[in-house]
Amino acid sequence: MMKQVLVLILFSFTFNTSFSQGTVEAEFDTIFNFQFKSLKDKHQKKILIDQSHNTIYSLSYGKDTAREMLRIMNEDGFDVQFTAQEINTTHLKTTQPDMLILHGMPNDKIILDSGDKKEIVYKSPLTNTEVVAISKYVYNGGSLFLFLSHFPGGSGALPLLEAFSIKFRDGYAYHADSPGHNGGFCSHFVMTSNNGMINTKHPVLTSSLTDELNPKTIKFLCGAAIFRNPEDNILSFPKNTINFTPTNDGSADIEETSNSYAGMIGFNFGSGRVIVCTDQGIFRSLDLIIDGEKIPVTIHDPNCDNASLFLNSIRWLTKLQ
Repeated sequence: MMKQVLVLILFSFTFNTSFSQGTVEAEFDTIFNFQFKSLKDKHQKKILIDQSHNTIYSLSYGKDTAREMLRIMNEDGFDVQFTAQEINTTHLKTTQPDMLILHGMPNDKIILDSGDKKEIVYKSPLTNTEVVAISKYVYNGGSLFLFLSHFPGGSGALPLLEAFSIKFRDGYAYHADSPGHNGGFCSHFVMTSNNGMINTKHPVLTSSLTDELNPKTIKFLCGAAIFRNPEDNILSFPKNTINFTPTNDGSADIEETSNSYAGMIGFNFGSGRVIVCTDQGIFRSLDLIIDGEKIPVTIHDPNCDNASLFLNSIRWLTKLQ
């Protein structure tokens, strides 16, 4: 099967330690198919995916990069629908999804022109009405799967994160034991239960439905740091993980060091459930070509179990386990 090739402009990507822009060649993986025991015809769960904001699905190639995610959801019997409408209470009541997916949420860039000068400001694409509607939807029994990214790809979700009492560090999670590509300041973590980065006691990983799916190795290739309660952590960062942010001169600025950072958390909120992951590409079907090296990102990486974690996550969120 042929692979399509595209060129992406990636901002502050891991191969560039100066945090400047870079051009990366990438190709879609169209071959990998995760094999699992499907729950098709055993439920009628609906998943609603946002493409009204500047998520990955607002891009022409967004669905291609999430090809295997979408296939797994369909194969497991989920009714997957996309929406280009504002996510307000009326829309959520009309569509009645069991789970809402927001995948990527950078701030909107707005240019204010006063005539004498132009000023750039940044604003969350989520309206106050949407933040209230989504939080009430979850509290009343719905579920949210929210994907963020390292700077500047997640700060647009900040109002929603605050509604769920989640602390977000808009930078790059870094640990000296897991440097990014070519020593970059956005770490490439290889997470296992042995190194304590996979929380095998989290309910996402403890149901009887997951016995054959428990992930042993997860690759988390560059993300931001979040924290809430320790028991919420699904994927934890090591102690003494640093939050780096870019500066105007392109150097690295250490904002904070913490023993409590996580890259993926999941928790109950009222009658509903929430998972937040700060590696936007953790389940996408891309091969990045950086300095001649092919880096799977990452659901099809033969050396990790990211597909298992994705399946466990959507089943837990939709209360199939």
